[in-house]
Amino acid sequence: MHELPKNYAVIGLLVFTLAGLPVVAAEQPPVNLDKTTMTAIEFVLAEDHLEQFGFRLPLQKIIETVSNNLAEWQYPVKLPGSSYSHKLEATLGQIANQATPVGFSFSSGNSDPRAAGFQKADVLPISCRLSDIASGTVLVKMESTFSTHQLDREAGLAKITDKLIDQISTACLDVLEKAPTPKADNRHKTTLFKPKWMPDVRVEVREAPAKLNANGVAQPATVVDEPKKEIIIHNQGTPVIFQFGHERR
Repeated sequence: MHELPKNYAVIGLLVFTLAGLPVVAAEQPPVNLDKTTMTAIEFVLAEDHLEQFGFRLPLQKIIETVSNNLAEWQYPVKLPGSSYSHKLEATLGQIANQATPVGFSFSSGNSDPRAAGFQKADVLPISCRLSDIASGTVLVKMESTFSTHQLDREAGLAKITDKLIDQISTACLDVLEKAPTPKADNRHKTTLFKPKWMPDVRVEVREAPAKLNANGVAQPATVVDEPKKEIIIHNQGTPVIFQFGHERR
């Protein structure tokens, strides 16, 4: 048997869970939230580990752009000057060499399963939490891990800033998606909903729609029918849909 090359590109398809985005692990489940109390959300970025990129990051620009990105998704994220009811806080973790992020991943590294660096990469953890300002209660808290292959110092300050804005926006959008926050009904289905900012990949988990009869009417579920889930991967092109559940023929 010939020995495989020590380094080549490895594409990994890891297991999806039904908990949310494939790059996200929930730390704290959502708690009950009165929708009427969430009138304005302040986004803040903690100053932890900002120096690890080798540049003085434009903190205010990041805060303003992330706030605008999330506001485009019809969440009440407001810029300074508002009277806030809730706070959305993002914290960057320390870049570390660890297992590649859960979900679809592309990494270049050692292909030998016995090697210490097998299927490992430098990843950046980003945590985001939504809390009630009046009570201090944390409503939702999640942590995401992102690849750092576009965060090298050689990329320059502008590109690193843009990538961090995208990753922070993605992490905090998932928190807002998990929270029962006030938002327009069926906002993702209307043709009027066209935000300027889109995450590279967003995963939606929902119940599979009921089957339609010849007249286009949904058929009522029978007792023996098992619930089915759909995982929809929204990307910059055509969404990919996976269906899970027992299929009787």
